[in-house]
Amino acid sequence: MYEIEKIIVFLFVVILLLYMIRLSFFTRREWGLETHTFKVLFIGVLLITIATFFDMLSPMINTKFIHIFMKICFTLGAVVYIVGIILWSDYTKKVIKKFEELAIRDPMTGVFNRKGMEKVYKVFFEENSPFCLVICDLDKMKEINDEYGHLEGDKYIVGTSKIILDIIKGKGYVGRIGGDEFVIILEYEDIQQIQEIIFTIKQSVHEILHEKNTGISLGYSLFPNDGDTLEDLIKVADERMYNDKGSRKNYFK
Repeated sequence: MYEIEKIIVFLFVVILLLYMIRLSFFTRREWGLETHTFKVLFIGVLLITIATFFDMLSPMINTKFIHIFMKICFTLGAVVYIVGIILWSDYTKKVIKKFEELAIRDPMTGVFNRKGMEKVYKVFFEENSPFCLVICDLDKMKEINDEYGHLEGDKYIVGTSKIILDIIKGKGYVGRIGGDEFVIILEYEDIQQIQEIIFTIKQSVHEILHEKNTGISLGYSLFPNDGDTLEDLIKVADERMYNDKGSRKNYFK
């Protein structure tokens, strides 16, 4: 009966070892995550596996050397495994943080997605800090996709996001909330600052494909003057953006 218990313990440790190997390959292949934590845990479990293996065979190979070797493997394996668990805890926090970041980012441009901008709005709202919300809509996206292809259209969108990020720098946050639609939340100083930023964005985006006379339409709203919910602010900014587009007041139109 005692030997059967040793066999069960050995098999359990082997299964744990195989599971860790599989988990290590999975995280690298599916998530693109590399870490030394698995190596530390693997070494710890491997040493314990070796110890349980010789412990299982101890009735047949009962020597002083085997007993010393088993104790060394058990002790080192336990210490290394505990260190691995500590590292695993830290690694798990980093993985969670990474996935939380991915959940609020637009994969193509790297700027915030709608969920990310909702979080930004929430921070400003809770602090009751005045801010300006700007809606940006790229003009002639269909023509660009039809003539140059969707790959060039994607480059146009990515280029626009980089331009907006460079212009606002540390003054606000950028999000992509639609195929060719961006939203900006800016720390509000004065209306002149907002108008200067809008003008610069229009001018710079036009230069990406100036031969196509491309442009970008923008509209803004102010918190709390134009509303205190994100939906209300987007609605007001959208109306002004469509007025900008409809009246052809883009700088290069």
